[in-house]
Amino acid sequence: MLIKEYVELAERTRSQLNNQQLDNIHMALGLVTEAGELADVFKKNLAYNKSIDWINVQEEMGDLMWYIAGLCNINNFDIEQILQVCIDKLRSRYPEKFDEDKAINRNLEDERKILEQVKHNIPQELIR
Repeated sequence: MLIKEYVELAERTRSQLNNQQLDNIHMALGLVTEAGELADVFKKNLAYNKSIDWINVQEEMGDLMWYIAGLCNINNFDIEQILQVCIDKLRSRYPEKFDEDKAINRNLEDERKILEQVKHNIPQELIR
């Protein structure tokens, strides 16, 4: 399945709160919830020596993607463009491969210029 197709298909199962700000909050809180559930799997492995349920890990990853798809739909964001800009930013930061020094000493001004390539369709009333 292509990622744009996934974003379209995920939309049919999203609760519509009929308010862009509330819809965004719903998706953001969902991301936090699902990230916590994913982290809990690894916490229990680390602290309690519980086996990692890799099927559950994949489910939580899918749930995270569903909320990301929701944010894209609500805000008319192009997920492929977002992903490409992320890769462009990382290529700028790490031209060859990951480097600890470059991770700490980032050129935030250059990275911001790359990030601003993403088209924004956010209503002015949501920008504060």
